[in-house]
Amino acid sequence: MKLAIVGKGGVGKTSISGTLARLLARRGSNVLAIDGDPNPNLALTLGIAPERIAAVPGLSRALLEHVEGEYRLTKPLAEVCAAHGLQGPDGVTLLAMAPEHEAGAG
Repeated sequence: MKLAIVGKGGVGKTSISGTLARLLARRGSNVLAIDGDPNPNLALTLGIAPERIAAVPGLSRALLEHVEGEYRLTKPLAEVCAAHGLQGPDGVTLLAMAPEHEAGAG
């Protein structure tokens, strides 16, 4: 199952996403949560301690390639998760997008 949650700011997307991810993981599902928000807070909702969050390397555009009209990972997903993922207490794996630091990079 793939699930994306979108909407206006301040409507609870992060809270709903984190809660749903944790519940699915507790029921035995393999859950990969991706935080693409420029102000990422999903890790906190997943129960990950703030001091662990800073140690997570964010995902960069270098991990994507544009092939035949679609974007694909340049490495296998398992490798990306191993290098960039953070495991939450309920077993949810979190990937967070890296903030863009260069003008015109966004």
